[in-house]
Amino acid sequence: MPSTADVMSRVAVGVSVAVGVYAVILGALLTPPIQRFALYAHKFNTAFWHDLNDAEQFGFAKNQVTPFNIATPDGRMLYAWHVLPIDAYARNEKALRELHRPSGIVEDVTEGLPFQLLSSKQHPARVVVYFHGNAGHVAQGWRTDTYRMLTLQPNTHVVTIDYRGFGHSSGSPTEAGLITDGVALVNWVLLTAKIAPERVVLLGQSLGTAVASAVALQFADRHDVGLTSIGSDRQRLLNGLNEVAAPTSFAGVILVAPFSSLPSLLLTYRLGGLVPLLLPLRPFPRLANALTSRMIDTWPSALRLARYFKALAANPSLLESKEDDLSGDGSATRREMGAVQIVHALNDMDIAYEQSEMICGEVLGDDRVKASGGGRPVTFNERQLGRPRLSVELLQHGGHNRVATYSAVSIAVLKAFTGCFD
Repeated sequence: MPSTADVMSRVAVGVSVAVGVYAVILGALLTPPIQRFALYAHKFNTAFWHDLNDAEQFGFAKNQVTPFNIATPDGRMLYAWHVLPIDAYARNEKALRELHRPSGIVEDVTEGLPFQLLSSKQHPARVVVYFHGNAGHVAQGWRTDTYRMLTLQPNTHVVTIDYRGFGHSSGSPTEAGLITDGVALVNWVLLTAKIAPERVVLLGQSLGTAVASAVALQFADRHDVGLTSIGSDRQRLLNGLNEVAAPTSFAGVILVAPFSSLPSLLLTYRLGGLVPLLLPLRPFPRLANALTSRMIDTWPSALRLARYFKALAANPSLLESKEDDLSGDGSATRREMGAVQIVHALNDMDIAYEQSEMICGEVLGDDRVKASGGGRPVTFNERQLGRPRLSVELLQHGGHNRVATYSAVSIAVLKAFTGCFD
């Protein structure tokens, strides 16, 4: 039987090895390529054995999904999906099923029946621009279930992309690069499909909430992307991306499981919802802060959203829609624009719900949005005079990914399109 001294010696060696390995991992994460590889996890996907151009394998009807490419101003090619709403599909089922489409992406997406339905003046479309989270591709995990849920709403199309470096998209991911991709997608909706901003909702999940927040700010104030960590050349590129001359707001911005900033997130983030990344450094705040200060891509969503609220407050015309025929029966109404709705599950093991509370604190300037002791659900809904609405749902259940398929998200989309918040 080993002595106590032997046992303690082995424990000490084990601890030393673990500390050494942890130190090596942290050191590696300070190098830009490895840092971004870990952050975006864009190489972890199933595109090797899933044909993303065959959407029927993911539960969609024949030709309900159109795969196509969108070019960015800096020369990247983004893989995109256009998902038809169920009601539009049902009205045109025979023609869509008989549509001859070669395998692979559609070279000229504007020539097909799906695009005609998207850009129809007879049945004006609603469009959800969806920004997915890190890792995977447009069809991975719960994402396809989310698209199907969204397209159950009246004449509601979904367009989404794989960011640069993800799935079949070219390039490598960076913060400024993903913002570039997001703006390019929205510009495609506005300028190619010619969908009015009043009929567009930006919806992001996880990392996609940071993209959605930055894109919303870029359109509200094209000279403010809330970035201090990128070079002047990239800043000029981003400033020139918005081809819509006037500041623009949308029917709404919906954020599912957002985070306030990447440095603040890393202090509590768990890889796969299980392994705490920087939790061992909590007793050493200076060391933790030194590490997070070395982040290249910081994604300051709370700051961007606060600036977004200020940009809309400074331009009251962005707070109300132009006359918009919501029902398609010729009746036109005006409704509020630019509302931000946050949905977060209390049992989210990847991004803690406190991150949403931090965002609300930055936007509101107080701590009114707080889950009470024991983590009880929270509902918050406020529209201050001269500012866009802020609505928050902290749900009891949903986790990190599945929550995007929950009714709370569908309701948020419907509220954004109809303006019926009360």
